[in-house]
Amino acid sequence: MPWFIRSKKNITTPTESKKDVKKGLWYKTPSGKIIETEELKANAYVSPEDDHHVQIGSQEYFEILFDEGKFTELDANVESKDPLNWTDTKPYKDRLKEIKKKTGLNDSIRNAVGKMHGRDITISCMDFKFIGGSLGSVMGEKIARAIDYAIKNKTPYVIITQSGGARMMEAAISLMQLAKVEAKLIQLADN
Repeated sequence: MPWFIRSKKNITTPTESKKDVKKGLWYKTPSGKIIETEELKANAYVSPEDDHHVQIGSQEYFEILFDEGKFTELDANVESKDPLNWTDTKPYKDRLKEIKKKTGLNDSIRNAVGKMHGRDITISCMDFKFIGGSLGSVMGEKIARAIDYAIKNKTPYVIITQSGGARMMEAAISLMQLAKVEAKLIQLADN
């Protein structure tokens, strides 16, 4: 059925269905300009129209930083649990299920190894899409593991932060991760 008909003036549109454009092909800059997503990606997610830095996640950072975007993820299956059986407006377990499904992430940080300018490197990257990049028990553990990997394999270590702070659903357990990470960073500096 045509989507536009003016029978009094005998105007109709073709009866073929309207074509849908794939989501994500275009990006609207804060200044209102429309640019192709590929152009934005080629410019390291900085809008050429107004120099706006677009918020990106760990996948995009890894693709930018590692040579040819090739990397191996470390500890990909380590995921958040609910150590305190936390419930506020909904159980933390349910929040975790929802955010994992929505983002495809297991936690708010990912570790990866690969090459940068031909040199081996270890990178941890927080991802704001997962509960605001908040620090929980898994983040602390994954940072510690990445630092251990960097020390063992004698690679430089880079961490990209974008966090909303400690994860309240894990209370003191999330805060204890600060000491754990600090101790590992001191160990890294000593090597």
